[in-house]
Amino acid sequence: MSLTLNLRARATADVMARFDKPFSWQGANCIRLAREQGVALGHKLPPVPVFRTATGAKRALQKRGAETVAELLDQFFPRWEAPAFALVGDLCMLPPEPDGDGLDAVCVADGLGNLFGWHGSDPTRLSAIKFAQGHVLVAWRL
Repeated sequence: MSLTLNLRARATADVMARFDKPFSWQGANCIRLAREQGVALGHKLPPVPVFRTATGAKRALQKRGAETVAELLDQFFPRWEAPAFALVGDLCMLPPEPDGDGLDAVCVADGLGNLFGWHGSDPTRLSAIKFAQGHVLVAWRL
């Protein structure tokens, strides 16, 4: 199903509103955000398993046959050859926080070079990460 940019933007805004809360391994986290964004843009995706810690998240990845979050997302979405072309609602990956858990950060593109996600400067809410496109490791087309 191909959505217009306007419909993609509206679906993305709805997902962002639902996830505008503090980061939590038990609830609002990158992989749950990615799943909800995929579903909002018309993909059929399996439920996210329950995990409560970074270690639990890594175990859940391995059960799914993936060593990294990128490998997991590759199972469901095609990659953009050039991440700079990510449209509103596409998924992007940033490097992990230096003092973090080693898992890469999944964010949602706004189509203008900014990303929505949780980051170290304010993990209490989902926020816009301005001009982050240059730091994107990989992006997936939704």
